[in-house]
Amino acid sequence: MKIGYNEATAMNCSSLEQDLILCEENGFDYIEIRLDMLHDYLKQHTVDDLVRFFKTHRIKPHALNALYTFPDYFDGANSQQEQALTHEFIWGCQIAQQIGCEYFIIVPPLQRDPNGGPFIGSWANNCRNAVRILNHLADIAKPYDIKLCFELVGFDRSSVRTVEQAWEVVTKVNKDNVGLVLDSYNLYLYQRLNDFSVIKHVDVNKIFAVHINNGDDAPDHQLSQALRRFCDHGVVNLNSFLTNLKEMGYQGMVSIETFRPEYWQKTPQWVIAQAYKTTKQIMVDCGVFHDESKRIDA
Repeated sequence: MKIGYNEATAMNCSSLEQDLILCEENGFDYIEIRLDMLHDYLKQHTVDDLVRFFKTHRIKPHALNALYTFPDYFDGANSQQEQALTHEFIWGCQIAQQIGCEYFIIVPPLQRDPNGGPFIGSWANNCRNAVRILNHLADIAKPYDIKLCFELVGFDRSSVRTVEQAWEVVTKVNKDNVGLVLDSYNLYLYQRLNDFSVIKHVDVNKIFAVHINNGDDAPDHQLSQALRRFCDHGVVNLNSFLTNLKEMGYQGMVSIETFRPEYWQKTPQWVIAQAYKTTKQIMVDCGVFHDESKRIDA
C-alpha cells in the first residue's frame, strides 16, 4: 500500500504550497488536496504551477477533498445552493484533470450543527437522495475522467452511517466511476465499530481510497472529528482495519487525515513529519508498507 497525506491534518497552520514541499521531503507518495486550500493557493499561483510541481516531483495528487452534499441536491429545484455547489464541483474536476488527480471525495448529506441533533430522515429517503446525488455527480465527472469516492460518516448527524448502507448506495448507483473511501475513525463513530471485518462485504475494486487515523476516548455524546489523532495510539483498532484491507487484497493509497485543533497549534514541519512517521509505523507493523524507496523519517 502507498502512504498519503490529507491536508486537513495541518489545515489551520499550513498551506498547500508548504504541504507539497513538506510531504515530498518526508516521503509521502500522495497528497489529498482540500478545496479551500486549493482556492487559497490559486490566489498567488496558477494551475500551471501545480501541474509543473507534480511533473517534477515524486509525490502525486490522489483526491480532491471534499464535496459536502445536502439532501435536496439535484431534486429539480435548481436552487442557488445547488448551482454554487455544482460550480465548485465542476471547477474542481477541471483542475483535477489538469494536474493528474484521479479522485474526488463526496460526503453524504450531514446535519452540520454539532448541537442540532441527529440527521432526520428514513433510510429509504436517505438512500434515494444519496443515489440521486451520486448519479448526477458521476455523470458530470465522467468527461473529466474523475472517480467519486463516497465517504460514509458514522455519527448520528450523518445520513449514511454504516459500511452496509454506503455499499447499498454505491451498488444501486452502479457506475464505474463511483466507489468508496473508507475512513477508520468514521467507521468507528458508528457504535464504536472496531471489528472491521465488515468491510469484507465490499468489492475491493470499489475501494478507491482509505483514510487512516486513531482517536481519543470520550463519552458517546462527546465523540467528534476533533478527537482524531495520529496512528500512535487511541481507541480505534487499526490493526484490524489494516489487516482486513490486506486480506481483501487492497493495494491502494492509505492517507492520514485528522482534524485535531491541537496539531494546528504546531508548526507544519512538526505535523507532517509526525504524520508520516506514525502512519508509516502502523503500516509497517501490519505488514502493508512495502515501499523500498529512500525516505526521510522524523
